[in-house]
Amino acid sequence: MLDYIKMVFIALVWGGTNPLIKKFGKGIEKCDSLTDKVIFLLQNPLFLLSFLGNQSGSVMFYILLSSTDLSISVPVVNSLTMLFTSVFGLFIGEGKIGLKGVLGLLLIIVGTALCNIKR
Repeated sequence: MLDYIKMVFIALVWGGTNPLIKKFGKGIEKCDSLTDKVIFLLQNPLFLLSFLGNQSGSVMFYILLSSTDLSISVPVVNSLTMLFTSVFGLFIGEGKIGLKGVLGLLLIIVGTALCNIKR
């Protein structure tokens, strides 16, 4: 049970930071060179915090992989990350989820539950 809590937490971290990275990285497309892009991102503390949060989720994920079954942890974390990214994106104003999007999110939840029902 504790492993599932860890999986959900990691998915929340990734799902919460993905839209923030996108939001706080806006304006990078105006930079011409790689050096300009790096400087732009390093001068943006909100982007850096979001990025560091996302990378901490990656570290937690690799630690989780060392102690859980890959066939369970990878699909659960990845599918829930997509779900949480969509929900967090709504909260920060990225746009609305249409009927197909809601149906897709429900299918993710049902599919993840079905994959783990006998475990």
